[in-house]
Amino acid sequence: MPSLTRTRLASRLPIAAAALVAGALAAVSAQAQTVAIGTTQGGATNQLAIAIANAVSEDGAVQMRPQIMANTSQYIPLVNAGQIEFGVANYPQTWYAIEGTGMSTEPNPNLVMVANLFPFKAGIVTPESAGIQTFADVKGKGVPRFPDNSLGEFVIRMALAAGGLTYADVTEVPVANFPRMYEALKAGQTVISISAVGARPAYDLEASLGDIQFLSMTEENLPGMKDLMPGIFLFPLEASEEIPGLDEPATIFAYNYLLWANKDVADDVVSAVVKSIYNHATALKESSPMWNEFDPALLCKNVELEFHPGALAACEELGIL
Repeated sequence: MPSLTRTRLASRLPIAAAALVAGALAAVSAQAQTVAIGTTQGGATNQLAIAIANAVSEDGAVQMRPQIMANTSQYIPLVNAGQIEFGVANYPQTWYAIEGTGMSTEPNPNLVMVANLFPFKAGIVTPESAGIQTFADVKGKGVPRFPDNSLGEFVIRMALAAGGLTYADVTEVPVANFPRMYEALKAGQTVISISAVGARPAYDLEASLGDIQFLSMTEENLPGMKDLMPGIFLFPLEASEEIPGLDEPATIFAYNYLLWANKDVADDVVSAVVKSIYNHATALKESSPMWNEFDPALLCKNVELEFHPGALAACEELGIL
């Protein structure tokens, strides 16, 4: 006669086997839901992509892995081709990428929006010692000249246009990237630089040059600015003793950062990603000051671009559509 212990063990074997099978199926399911998000090496885009990937992966329904590349122009076509599922970029870059104009040489029609994230605030700073009060005062002075069709080139062109100027009215100083732009300003080769509000490079500039100040843009400038940077808007800032560039109040520009995907990514995957971002709003805000203006109620709003149906379904379910 079998012992009671063996009987109990035997009775539990089918249950244990079922649990193992269920676990194996769950593992396969989890593997099937692993996706990639394209991002850049360092900078704001990298920070926000990692924060999103962490929030999404923590919920477990989808595992998101950052795919780091040199710049957005490298992963945009990969998302368009379906080789990477998701990507992040600012509104102007995304708009041009879809249209295939401006900053992009080829259209990327398979990109659709997943989430409107937050406004990224930036502007043009100048050393107070340079005596530059308006954009028109830059005439005849040294100005950074980025490679054609880069984000930096479009921002500088926009700044010059705010003063009624073009590159023909200034001395061009070639810069390959943003770090080189900062060095050119420190070296006195230029009188202006692009700067994000509260970003580390702004503190470095002020440490090297003394006080810096954001130059103000006006509503009168806005139509011409939008011609170069679709989706841009003005953002007034109060004076601050803590933030470089704000010894005086200034009106700078801002554009939304966007999360997007290939249109063929499964609806349930996109929906899970949107819900994770919504549910982890507090953690995202704690990850970086960049997220201070993040409003989860606006995930599917304020973007005049096509949204993925999975994103719209999630926003409707969350009551924020």
